Amino acid sequence: MPKVSVIIPSYNHASFVEKAIQSVLNQTERDLELIIVDDGSTDGTHSILAKINNPRCRVILQDHQGAHAALNRGLIEAKGAYLAILNSDDMYYPQRIERLVDFLENNWDVGLVGSYIEVIDAKERTLGIKHGYRDLEPWPLPYCDRSFRSASDLRGALLTENFFATTSNFVFRYELYEKIGGFIPLRYAHDWDFLLRASAVSAVAIVPEVLLRYRVHSKNTIRQDRAGMIFEICWCLAVHLPNHINDAKWFAQEPLDRRVEQLLYSVYTFDCEQVLAVMLLQRLYENLSQALEMLQPDNPVRGKYLTFIQERLAVGKPSRETVLERKIRALRQKCLR
Repeated sequence: MPKVSVIIPSYNHASFVEKAIQSVLNQTERDLELIIVDDGSTDGTHSILAKINNPRCRVILQDHQGAHAALNRGLIEAKGAYLAILNSDDMYYPQRIERLVDFLENNWDVGLVGSYIEVIDAKERTLGIKHGYRDLEPWPLPYCDRSFRSASDLRGALLTENFFATTSNFVFRYELYEKIGGFIPLRYAHDWDFLLRASAVSAVAIVPEVLLRYRVHSKNTIRQDRAGMIFEICWCLAVHLPNHINDAKWFAQEPLDRRVEQLLYSVYTFDCEQVLAVMLLQRLYENLSQALEMLQPDNPVRGKYLTFIQERLAVGKPSRETVLERKIRALRQKCLR
């Protein structure tokens, strides 16, 4: 059995997938298997994958079902005691798996670990370094010093954003996967949902070392449907926020007035507070089957939420460009000078 299973969910990244694969095979940790699940690519990715001839690699082809389905297929096939993910447009630093698995082996309370991230563009030019939730935040918090971002509580910080940024930044124990299950059919926030479930049952950590290259380009999924992204952000908060608050052992680590202040200045919904409020009134956190039904494309309740969000977008709220996107645009322009 391999020590580590690395899963690459692949979809229409013919320009990048070969370098992603090579970054796994070049790891200083040699006791690993690489499972590539291609989710119905149509851009020539298959011909690249067909050339792979390495005993540590397995390639699985499936019809297009979405990133969550490709990830879940890889997790089902995995045999390692430790699991890692790399999206097909990103790259590992050579020592990444060795460093993070070593961290897990020396910190048994931690179930999932990530690292700092080098953000690059399509041509591999560095756009910046993301140090967890300390910078390159995906959206602004007007009073950051009163929010979870001002503290060192990673579980609290996850209620403000997915500061791991990407599933490529996940290395976790097989036991954690067994406990919380795989990825839910969310298009934009499946990684955040997984992290919120993980942090509810285990500590999570960020190693303060740059060990991942995260690629930003025109085909990133997050750019495709702003209303759908906001819907999923509100859905994740509605499903997970009450359970985190109701965890008395964690919540009581700070005085109640401090916790209330942190929550007031941490929860961000792109000016769609009504969406989150109504979802909370539906008590989705108590009824996962109802919550999952709302993720179906033809669900009428989902349709009402999306219509409301689209109306907000049409009048200029929320902003059409996140803080992270503005920063990356500015960095890209600087690189081109």
